[in-house]
Amino acid sequence: MTQPTARNQKIDYLLLILLTVGIYARTLGHEFQMSWDDNWYIVYNDSIQGFSWQNLKTIFSSIYQANYAPLQMLSYMLDYSLWGLEPGAFALTNFVFHALNGVLVYRLLFSLHGERLLALVAAAFFLAHPLQVESVAWISCRKNVLSLLFFLLSWEAYRRYRLAGPGRGRWAYPASLAAFLLSLMAKSTTLVLPVILVLYDLCFPEAGRRLRLKDKIPYALAALVFALVSMHVQTHDFQGGIREPYHGGSPLATFYTMLPVFCLYLWRLVWPAGLSAIYDPPVHAAPDGVVLAAGLLLAAVAWGGYRLFKHDRRLGFWLLFFWIGLLPFAQIVPIYWLITDRYVNVSIIGAAALAGAGAVFLHSRLGARGAPLLYLTVTVWIAALSVASFQRIGVWRNSLTLWSDAVAKLPDTPRIWEHYAEALLSAGQADASRRAYEHLLASQPTNVAALAGLGDLYTAQGELDKGLVLLHRLLAIKPDHVIGWASLGTNYLKRGNYAEAEKAYRRAQSLQTEAWQVMVLLGDLMRIQRRLEPARGYYLQVEARGKGNAANSYGLACVESMSGNVDAGLKWLEAALQRGHYDPDKIYGDQQLSALWNEPRFHSLLERYSLQ
Repeated sequence: MTQPTARNQKIDYLLLILLTVGIYARTLGHEFQMSWDDNWYIVYNDSIQGFSWQNLKTIFSSIYQANYAPLQMLSYMLDYSLWGLEPGAFALTNFVFHALNGVLVYRLLFSLHGERLLALVAAAFFLAHPLQVESVAWISCRKNVLSLLFFLLSWEAYRRYRLAGPGRGRWAYPASLAAFLLSLMAKSTTLVLPVILVLYDLCFPEAGRRLRLKDKIPYALAALVFALVSMHVQTHDFQGGIREPYHGGSPLATFYTMLPVFCLYLWRLVWPAGLSAIYDPPVHAAPDGVVLAAGLLLAAVAWGGYRLFKHDRRLGFWLLFFWIGLLPFAQIVPIYWLITDRYVNVSIIGAAALAGAGAVFLHSRLGARGAPLLYLTVTVWIAALSVASFQRIGVWRNSLTLWSDAVAKLPDTPRIWEHYAEALLSAGQADASRRAYEHLLASQPTNVAALAGLGDLYTAQGELDKGLVLLHRLLAIKPDHVIGWASLGTNYLKRGNYAEAEKAYRRAQSLQTEAWQVMVLLGDLMRIQRRLEPARGYYLQVEARGKGNAANSYGLACVESMSGNVDAGLKWLEAALQRGHYDPDKIYGDQQLSALWNEPRFHSLLERYSLQ
């Protein structure tokens, strides 16, 4: 099974695409992860909601969740322009990119090794492995599949440049460099490509071409620039930054900690069970038994890799590729997450290539008589990975399914409880969310997320004194907590202390001027005090941003009604109803809308929307 015809290649491509669709089609029914980045990247992100020069300028000059990833934002902008805020459409784009990556992996491996079996098994392994689910099913992980797409395109163009004869392929090199820049603009962790290209030249000396370091310099410079940008924006000075001090307090302790982590990556490639959105591996400050055992295992892997490289440097290349792909996550520059599934998005190509090579080796040993058994075994193996991925994808259906799964697997991890409590609240389970936050606060009395969430919940449920205590404690720990100041303002508002409420809201606004939700709160506060002009001004600012918020348009309806502007009041009331604000008891009983009550259009409007 070595030389496929053009027809067979097309069949292979079709099989790989069908495999991807069979595994990932269920993501079309998923929701946005409203408690983990999808809300900030997409739902609340004005700059991706339609093509305009202003939006383009914003995405190329802004940091999102401590990432500079304008290409990721540009892809969201395209999705929104085509489908609006339809999560299934965003999910479709993710798995289309994943399928394209699988086809490119197949093309790359067949080009390098000339073995159809190797390329097909490797590409299927790449597409079907459960460790890939996070990168594909999580819409916010678009950066992974998109950056890998341009990484592979850059490599393909570089190969064309390297193999071209004199005077030919002159556009391949700039095309490769441009694709690499696009890859870095989606996610900077593909900056390992220059190292990969050097090793590729050494291990695959095709057509007599020798290693030329000079043509790697532009790649290295681009990688360096994006590495520096990434290191800067990943500090905690930026929202969502994950830069950390060294785990265990020193580089040596971090090194000890990462040895078992690297072994976990190897184990999950072989046995991908017990996967979770968040892991909490122990930190090892000294070389204990676990560290020593992990060190011995990795030494054995290194020795095996050396022997493999001596035997066949083309295969040894893929083992080196795997470890080089993990370098950005090796805690050389320490970051918060020690291990996540999405970190193997590039490295898994190396593992896939070795799996494909293993299938070719077994085929040569078993011969023609044993080939059917080999094909059956490989098919069952890929099917098992596919079923595991299909089941794992179901966990990513929405925030509640994701964090319910995580808290069941790792019940002692505080970060999981933060997301779980938030997901429960988003699902309308306020009492369950309250219990989750109380559980978290009992184990971590200074946990910022627990103080903020529970303080807000106590306020919403009328336990104002409890809420006030927690919110003051929160702001003493983190004085720049925008949501904490907004929640404090609401607590004071419910007490009737309008002066303190306004101070708190304005403090929140000064910390994050683009937070339109705070503008709505300020508008509500002004309206309650019958300061109609300032209220109208805040509400109109929100409308000018195109947010389409139902509470904002309802506030404007009240302001116009209180001002005696019946036509304008009815216009904004209809806008509120269109946006989902249908609460007839509240509307009929709201004295601020009393100027509209005697209007026949008021009653016909409510009657019309009651039938929808």
